[in-house]
Amino acid sequence: MKKFLLMAVVLMTQTARSEDQMEQGKAVYMQLCVACHQPTGMGLPPVFPPLTQTEYVTGSPERFAAMILKGVMGPITVKGQPYSNVMPPQEAMLTDEKIAAAITYVRGSFGNTSPAVAPSVVAAARAKFVEKKTMWSEAELKAWPEGDAPAAK
Repeated sequence: MKKFLLMAVVLMTQTARSEDQMEQGKAVYMQLCVACHQPTGMGLPPVFPPLTQTEYVTGSPERFAAMILKGVMGPITVKGQPYSNVMPPQEAMLTDEKIAAAITYVRGSFGNTSPAVAPSVVAAARAKFVEKKTMWSEAELKAWPEGDAPAAK
């Protein structure tokens, strides 16, 4: 019985944290991301790509964090359509917690059902790519191994 109660408390705590992270993520999204990616996450073709069920959102959480930290320089193809704009880097503007919350919000919204992302994932990406001085290109992002990341350039 004690084990069951402990599991219930852990689950309730995780659910509360997840809900808090989703709320914080929505606030970050509505402040910084919504103008380009829109309230629906559908973007503005052919300039700003969608966030709905794309490989960048549902794939590697580290890659998604790295994209937000360092930015992305187009052109980039998403869901078969080319996009030509720039996503500016947010590493100087946002904490690991806020980036993780935004990622969690996007991965759990707009028809996406990917799991939450911990701030430690963002912190690790920030440390790993601290020497990278340029935005990510499509070629770099497409070559991203799912289990690992490329070296900083």
